[in-house]
Amino acid sequence: MPSRRKSGKNAPILSHEFVITNHGDIVSCICMVFMIGLMFQATSKVASVFIAPQHNVSRTLNGTEDLPTKYTNGPKDFCTIFFYSMAWIVVHAIIQEYVWDKVSRKLRLSKTKNTKFNDSGTLLPFYFFFAAWGADIVVKEGFIPNISKLWDGYPHNEMSFTLKFYFILQISFWVHCFPELYFTRAKREEIFPKVQLYIEYLLFIWAAYMLNFTRVTLCCLVVHYAVETLYHGIRMLNISGKADVAQSLFWVWTVLFAITRFAIIALTVMTFWYGLPRLDNAGLNVDVGNFNSPPIRLTAMAAVILMQAWLAWNFICYQIKLWRERVSAATPSKKKDTKKKSKKDSDKKKKEETFVEESDEMEADEYEKTNGSPQAAGKAKKS
Repeated sequence: MPSRRKSGKNAPILSHEFVITNHGDIVSCICMVFMIGLMFQATSKVASVFIAPQHNVSRTLNGTEDLPTKYTNGPKDFCTIFFYSMAWIVVHAIIQEYVWDKVSRKLRLSKTKNTKFNDSGTLLPFYFFFAAWGADIVVKEGFIPNISKLWDGYPHNEMSFTLKFYFILQISFWVHCFPELYFTRAKREEIFPKVQLYIEYLLFIWAAYMLNFTRVTLCCLVVHYAVETLYHGIRMLNISGKADVAQSLFWVWTVLFAITRFAIIALTVMTFWYGLPRLDNAGLNVDVGNFNSPPIRLTAMAAVILMQAWLAWNFICYQIKLWRERVSAATPSKKKDTKKKSKKDSDKKKKEETFVEESDEMEADEYEKTNGSPQAAGKAKKS
């Protein structure tokens, strides 16, 4: 992702260059229209559909005491996702322009390194934010250490405000990544792997949100995002030139990556194979949001396990690639050492030969000085 620098010349209005350069300002103005709509009674109801989480359920205890408001999923969530996708575009533009662009200019990175640096810079704050916030929700909801809450009381069609908002923001983040490919002028060879990543996240998170498997998904995402935060931090350190620190942290990430894959598989198997089948309401009932049927459980479990296996396979291939690069980097250095050694030996031999030649010449000179030249000596003998 190249850094977005505003050129001195003003691009024509509504041209591609104008939209790309000023997309943060344009989208922030659209968001402000919705927020201003909350201030007026005539438009507040429409604006609140886009800004506030919808499908709330209010209950009272014994007709007097109000219970905490719960939320379910529904069609109005598309409006909320649309608004917060635009909000993520604004946040992305602010972080890119005021943080990562300044850092990359100071580091004076090449185009390739700058693209990788900005890609990790986009994902690092997101992963860190959702890992920390998700861990806070897990503790407050009591999913740890009481792990049976992941399946007890299913269907979990009623969520707290924080849990629903957590999933809304996540879905909207991955939705906003698609227009960002245009705003950041992504190259053709970069588009396919990025789109594949975005679709994978969207499919898993959206399916868990609609099938009411939010609790186990939350725990899995927290573990996954924590490790991804470390990876992108290491990647940025390595690109910044701090290879020694990155190398030592890389081994920590290697161990944590393997542990994370096993942890996610363990949580999935415990929930879909052990916990949910033991409930009394095991079966399919779409009206109440109950998707606790064997085909859905097995499909969900298989999808998660296959995804972890695919990530593990990519990880192994990545490690083999690094190992080969180290070996190939070490082999030329050995060749250079042998070349240097042979060069030193040849220089030594040359020096010895020169020394012998010089000593012979010196002896000849001494002989000429004391006894005259050999030709003169020969003439003297003849005479």
